[in-house]
Amino acid sequence: MSETSVTHRLALAALVCAGFALSPANVCAAQVVAGRDITFAGTTPMTGFLRWEHEPDGTVLIDAWEIRNGSVVQNYNLDMTKLMHLIVVSDDLTDFQHVHPALLPSGHFTIALHLAHPEQAYHLYFDGLPAGAGRHVLRFDLPSPSGAPIAERSLHPAGSSVDVGPYTVTIDPTSVPFGEIATISVHIFKNGRPATDLHPFLGVMSHGVLVGTKDLAYMHAHGMTAEMLNMNSANDCGDSMMMAMTPMPPDLNIGSQFEFQILAPSAQAYDLWIQFIGGKTVYTAPLLVTTR
Repeated sequence: MSETSVTHRLALAALVCAGFALSPANVCAAQVVAGRDITFAGTTPMTGFLRWEHEPDGTVLIDAWEIRNGSVVQNYNLDMTKLMHLIVVSDDLTDFQHVHPALLPSGHFTIALHLAHPEQAYHLYFDGLPAGAGRHVLRFDLPSPSGAPIAERSLHPAGSSVDVGPYTVTIDPTSVPFGEIATISVHIFKNGRPATDLHPFLGVMSHGVLVGTKDLAYMHAHGMTAEMLNMNSANDCGDSMMMAMTPMPPDLNIGSQFEFQILAPSAQAYDLWIQFIGGKTVYTAPLLVTTR
């Protein structure tokens, strides 16, 4: 199935179902799950639903929508150059995807996913900025088609560095206190020296996604310079400051060192994926962060 036909089919399905979007019992597709609002405390709770359909070629068609004050949200603010960041992980955390679904006029987000482990359960984190509501994150849990039990979750290799393509990515520290805002320094080297061919990824120096290996806790951090850290005054890991900044142009040369601020909500190991652009390629570096 071509990308055009997938988009057309999803658009038709979403429009047909839009009139029934407030109740999962009324949605025309049978496979529907409700979202878990995992936004940090202090924001107005939101609900959402996701329907999915398996294609013979293994593609999974996704149609999701959020509800605020009894209505489907139709307007979103840009967040790091995109209207929605969708983080997709298999239940064993070996398949990681950071993709961006399309927003239809109905307020439904649609995308065709290609899953590396379709026999497993999957967890989908919809991370965006509904207009007037601030950041919200909904997690949708897609069950295993066979009903297989939860897979043993994979931990990224322990250590402060990992090689990815021609680059070596290092972090310090590798262990942070849970329940407190912590800063992790990241350095990227190429041929043993600080990399000089780095460029912004989606408007910022780097994206970092952490998922708890026990309870699937989620964090999405953004690379910041030391100057940005000094400017940050909100207790939100720099999120509000980053949202207020103009996105970095994609051809800008950036430094090889930056910082993540994270807040680990529980004591466990977290798989960390650091995404950055080296040359013209997006690289994903898997590292492990533990708590103490």
